[in-house]
Amino acid sequence: MGLSYFNIAKSTTFCSYSLIHKAAPSSTIQHASLFNQPPSIFSSLLREFSNTLIHVKSIHAQIIKNCISTQHFLATKLVKSYSHLGFLNSAYKVFDQCPHPETTLCNAMMGGFLKNREYEEVSKLFKMMGSCDIEINSYTCVFALKACTVLSDKEIGMEIVRMAVRKEFHLHPHVGSSVINFFVKSGNLDVARVVFDGMPERDVVCWNSIIGGYVQECLFKEAVQMFVEMIGCGVRPSPVTMASLLKACGESGMKKLGMCVHAFVLALACKVEA
Repeated sequence: MGLSYFNIAKSTTFCSYSLIHKAAPSSTIQHASLFNQPPSIFSSLLREFSNTLIHVKSIHAQIIKNCISTQHFLATKLVKSYSHLGFLNSAYKVFDQCPHPETTLCNAMMGGFLKNREYEEVSKLFKMMGSCDIEINSYTCVFALKACTVLSDKEIGMEIVRMAVRKEFHLHPHVGSSVINFFVKSGNLDVARVVFDGMPERDVVCWNSIIGGYVQECLFKEAVQMFVEMIGCGVRPSPVTMASLLKACGESGMKKLGMCVHAFVLALACKVEA
């Protein structure tokens, strides 16, 4: 027994994922046939059945049969689904078949490359977007800057930073944290601090980036001072914060402070990875 693709998609408003998954085994999904259905049906299916390759490939086959594989929002979902499962070749084939990729599709492909540690490909795609006059948004900058940070590509990284500043993307925490981390990893902690201080809003990732930068440069007292300021601003520390602080205490010989930090970790029920 099993539901057809169409019935599954129609029933998503009142069926939980687990119920749908039980009601539609992979064999049923693989052999189901849909024709002349609106793209939204396939979008719903990809949302519900993106956890296994056989499901994604089967839905992809139905999308091709309906001649809608180049619709950007479907292509974007397919790229994300394949990338999440680690099948970058399949993701890139979908991407490459779209003659005029838009920003969201390019970002999905960049995100896939980044997730699978294909940093050079992220950089290449960023350059392609620039040469093809494809709009670059804040998420494009984040993906590209993370790749440049890993690759130690200061030239392209600075180009992205200048673009982010020009468009004021750096004022947003998700971009600002990447800019801070780029400067930290490039050995420009003072510049990273200037960026940090100029941000109107900072999330825990921003704080972690600057605290980690001080620890990296063996400026342990400064790292502790930033932690105290972070707590004073009402930002809840994460495991990454506490790991950096424990390292600062351990390497600087601040044993009493280290014990206090450890107690704080326990109080927050915050697990620090070894």
